[in-house]
Amino acid sequence: MSDEFPPMIGKYKVTGIIAKGGMGVVYKAIHPSLKRYVVIKKMTARGKSASGNGERFKKEAQILLDMQSPYIVHLFDYFTEGGYRYMVEELVDGAALDKLIEKQTALPVPVAMLIMQDACYALKFAHSKDIVHRDIKPGNILISKRGEIKLADFGIASDADGDTITQSGVALGTPAYMPPEQFEDTASVDRRADIYALGIMLYEMITGTKPYPGTFSVETLNTIKKGKYISPRALDKTIPLSVCRLIHKMIRPKANSRFQSIDGVLRHVKSYLSHYDTHELRVQIAKSVYTSKTYDFPAIEPKDKVRRLVTRIVLAAVCAGAAFTFSWRAGAVHRSILSPWYAAVSVQMEMPKSLLNVMDLPSQAVFFENDNADIPEIKGSRRIFIKEEERFLNRLKTRFGKLKVDRPAAKNQLYVMKDVFVRKNADYRLKVVVGPYVWWKSFSVADENVSIKCDFLKNTTRNLKIRVDAYDSVTAEKIPSPVVLLSYKGKWTALEKIPETALRSAAVWKIKVFAEGYSEETYSLLIDWYQDDLIVSAALRRAD
Repeated sequence: MSDEFPPMIGKYKVTGIIAKGGMGVVYKAIHPSLKRYVVIKKMTARGKSASGNGERFKKEAQILLDMQSPYIVHLFDYFTEGGYRYMVEELVDGAALDKLIEKQTALPVPVAMLIMQDACYALKFAHSKDIVHRDIKPGNILISKRGEIKLADFGIASDADGDTITQSGVALGTPAYMPPEQFEDTASVDRRADIYALGIMLYEMITGTKPYPGTFSVETLNTIKKGKYISPRALDKTIPLSVCRLIHKMIRPKANSRFQSIDGVLRHVKSYLSHYDTHELRVQIAKSVYTSKTYDFPAIEPKDKVRRLVTRIVLAAVCAGAAFTFSWRAGAVHRSILSPWYAAVSVQMEMPKSLLNVMDLPSQAVFFENDNADIPEIKGSRRIFIKEEERFLNRLKTRFGKLKVDRPAAKNQLYVMKDVFVRKNADYRLKVVVGPYVWWKSFSVADENVSIKCDFLKNTTRNLKIRVDAYDSVTAEKIPSPVVLLSYKGKWTALEKIPETALRSAAVWKIKVFAEGYSEETYSLLIDWYQDDLIVSAALRRAD
């Protein structure tokens, strides 16, 4: 590899070459304002044969711009210079997971599960943005010397707009980690393909080998479609059955038989890790990455080993009490024995899907007695809202087992809560809290059950404040008085001429920024309804 490199690329000072291949070069450089090392990826392939790869390079940059997650490699910049395309990304100073597996052969199960947890968090965020990675593998999992785990390389990812680069019927990805449907048509796969690849990666982490051959052949594909592989426990009997079952469900050949979302995988992983000191596990990961030699992991024991043994002993003594408690909390006692004195109160709340899915805001309902004095809270009346279809499916699964219910997509989501039982012939108050929003309602209960509906967040938007500044893309000096235009009523209009009342959230705003002697930059930004302050820093290039 040649040691020669340009002293500057754009505004970045280059310090060396990290890697070089047929399609591009990866440089190590210094960010001029952040004063930190970054990675600059340069696409060197040119001509008609490289046009498809060039579009994927650009598409990856567009996708990464929205990937603001601590579990995903951060994109700082994307630009073209001298006919070449460049991406500036966060430098993860450590090693890729494939190199760690190669060095260690296999990882302790708790260590592998912690890596899985962070990979799940990365996919959870990507999937919430309708991004399917399509190339999950150890080589795209980066681990820093501080034990940070980040997902990289969205080069063949697809987004909500669909894959317009990959032709239908074409297979892209890494064969050893691809589910059967990806071999047939990469363009049509969904998030379940990422779940499959993550399951293959977990198998490889804990066994040091892959369940299926890494090279593609018709025989290999037929084996994958049959779902036949050697169980991890046949290779290592210390691997827990729960982890084997997790892998088995993740890599089922039929997409409908796998986990349907990464949340199901994450629940199993977090349940397993709840018995371990995750901080100590992360320290061990950092040490294994830091050393260039094979790292001798110490024995990793559950932090609650003694407590779990005691729990098993006590469990037999409390079964009867638990059964009664379950019946009480499920409302069986109130609906039967206490029905002459108690009525059920249910609450339904309609709000935008993004409120809980993206922001993860706390949402609950609390009931109070309305005696116009102390207004005491009703003991045991606090409730957490869940999606209406989750309760519906839970009830059907209890009666009929596993089944799938398809429902049409909607902007808003209906949330429900477990019924609260209150005394009849009395007055009450209901307090609903969703993040910063609070809603109060007074109501009375006679002899019948009460159903309350609230949709105060159904069509909520917020006043939007837009702030824009511009700086020279080379010198990083601030450009005074840039021109800022917004697409408003089908025309480009100066920001200061748009009424403040017209700037609202829950919309896509197109913004154009330019200045005398500089080329313009145009942005198309989706502002969720709960966001109210947009800051745009535009790096403008001098006009030729």
